[in-house]
Amino acid sequence: MPRLIWQELKFRRNAIIGWGLGLCFFPIVYIGIYPSVADQMASLTDLAIYQYMGMNLNTFGNWVGSILLVFMPLIASVYAIINSTGTLAGEEEDGRLEMMVTLPLPRWQIIVAKAIAISLALLIILALVAGVSLLVFGALQNQVETDVTGINIFMAVLSVWPLTFAMGMIGLFLAVFAPSRRVALMLAAAVLIIGYLGPNLAASTTALEPLEPFFLFSYLDSSGQAIREGQWAGDMLVLILAGLAALALAIFFFARRNLTVGVWPWQRPKVARPHSAVQPPLIKE
Repeated sequence: MPRLIWQELKFRRNAIIGWGLGLCFFPIVYIGIYPSVADQMASLTDLAIYQYMGMNLNTFGNWVGSILLVFMPLIASVYAIINSTGTLAGEEEDGRLEMMVTLPLPRWQIIVAKAIAISLALLIILALVAGVSLLVFGALQNQVETDVTGINIFMAVLSVWPLTFAMGMIGLFLAVFAPSRRVALMLAAAVLIIGYLGPNLAASTTALEPLEPFFLFSYLDSSGQAIREGQWAGDMLVLILAGLAALALAIFFFARRNLTVGVWPWQRPKVARPHSAVQPPLIKE
């Protein structure tokens, strides 16, 4: 299995570099421009659109939290679901998965290897963004009045990993459960959008308050206090357990999946029946 994990990471090498560099856009631009826009951003805090998006811009800590713990996790989760749905459903449609299951490995080891590779890829990407965030803040630290430190920002970016891990494992489960990659990706995107918008809607609508624990982004605190003190361990544990539960479901359904058939788990593949040969009429001489 270690060789399979390494091979899976090699497959993701270009995506890790591309998405990692792309996500570095957030700290480079948004932390970099803060000294010149601090006064303007503080005056926009009361706008309803920012409140619905879970953003607070009145201090440097809240500004960094709103960018690195709201927008950046959303984009990182997009990578997680694209990667996870493509690693099984996409390989099945391309015909590579059939060859992989012929390896002398049980199916559960194949899917665990892919889950580990996805998790490590997300961690590497976030570590790259965290390092760039630390460097950008170090270059501008003298221009910002704040009690936030570079290590606070570094650890805040890494604290996004449990959320992206949960989204990646949900995508992996849907790739096994859904009949095609397209359906799996649509369902995973719906989970991501609802999980992102749900906490803010629940905070403003009494009818949605009981549903707030089911929205993944409700377990990620984007306030300046979370930047300084870190995420609550209980919330991180919930996200990790959600990811592990999705992985367990993925293992369960992958062990029972009929490859290349493209049906839901409760459906049976249709077997084409051969046409009965038509006997030619006997010719009497």
